[in-house]
Amino acid sequence: MDEQTYIITFDGISTAEANRYAQELRQVLLDASPHVEVQRRRDDPRTQDFGSTLVLLVGTPAVTAIVTAIGNWLKLRNQASLTIKRSDEQIILQNITSAQATQLAQLLLKKS
Repeated sequence: MDEQTYIITFDGISTAEANRYAQELRQVLLDASPHVEVQRRRDDPRTQDFGSTLVLLVGTPAVTAIVTAIGNWLKLRNQASLTIKRSDEQIILQNITSAQATQLAQLLLKKS
């Protein structure tokens, strides 16, 4: 099974809110597929928070489920802004619609 690593950061919000979003989205992603590993990481190792950055290790079969989960989460958190990075590109998401979730899936699948 091919795996891809994605790094998700939360933009334009407080550290406390980013931590809350990270925990929520982490649980949503874990519930979406058994083919994903999600770890929280601190942006600054000197802080005592749990980490507001998510590191995903996603198997190819899980990419569509993960994209759907992120899209659904963003619909509930329409003020949230995410940046998704992988080795070759960066995607910034704000106010996502279901059509944009489909486009995101295509972007993430093209090199998975």
